[in-house]
Amino acid sequence: MSNKMFGGLTLKELAVRTWREANEDNVFGGAAELGYYFMLALFPMLIFLTSLVGFIPEVQQNILSALAKVAPAEAIKLVQETLADVISHRSGGLLSFGILGTLWAASSGVESLMGTLNIAYDAKETRSFWKTRLAAIGLTLALALLVIGGAVIIMLSHKLAEWLTTHLGIGGVFSIIGSVLGYIIGLSLLFIGIEVLYYFGPNVKQKWNWITPGAIFAVLAIIVGSLLFSLYLSIAPSNSATYGSLGAVITLMLWLYLIGLVLLVGGEITSEIEHASDKPVHEKDKGGELQAA
Repeated sequence: MSNKMFGGLTLKELAVRTWREANEDNVFGGAAELGYYFMLALFPMLIFLTSLVGFIPEVQQNILSALAKVAPAEAIKLVQETLADVISHRSGGLLSFGILGTLWAASSGVESLMGTLNIAYDAKETRSFWKTRLAAIGLTLALALLVIGGAVIIMLSHKLAEWLTTHLGIGGVFSIIGSVLGYIIGLSLLFIGIEVLYYFGPNVKQKWNWITPGAIFAVLAIIVGSLLFSLYLSIAPSNSATYGSLGAVITLMLWLYLIGLVLLVGGEITSEIEHASDKPVHEKDKGGELQAA
């Protein structure tokens, strides 16, 4: 493997530097903080998404189905039951103050991620409170559009396969293609969402790249890590034996902790490659000028 593959670093050197920097930046503690904020923001985010697509029930189901593909079964069951209970007891439409409050709450997890990414990128937060909050809301809306757009495309591909089966009798092949397309779309949107978070989240000036090693690591680690975590839960004693009725909540928080850890390590990887390639990350001050980090 070329030494220039990772900004002049070999894979081993990159791994060593990332591990050292991750320990110095206390990413394990930061991931615990993120897990807590993700837990608080998860349901507002899902309520916000389902409110936006409330007129298309199939899209709602596609969003939950996509989440179920990576989340542990015990956790997704808790999410579905809680979400159904909240939606059945709330009132008001999309353009209510309630949905604005939900958006504000949903963006809290993104704002927390922005703060921890600053640590990973060795950047200081010089943006004002409102700039940071507006950036978090903007990122939340962008992620929501990615999720909804993917769910709509998957729904349309399934509808097309059903129509071809009913009218032309050739939907079998298209059904398989539709399923494969659904996974490809899901992976692509997850990748784009993480790239957007890494680009706009930390208070640094960067050059946009469609593909970065940090985002690749994060996507693969989320998928593989979630599958391994689900496998572990299927063979290990249930958390209910230790935590009782809180077992599902603990499982969900552990999964969110792993997601936060993966995102932070991906940020550390991107930051280390930037530093090694003599492209110093720069902070963005209030006046828009650049200061060396």
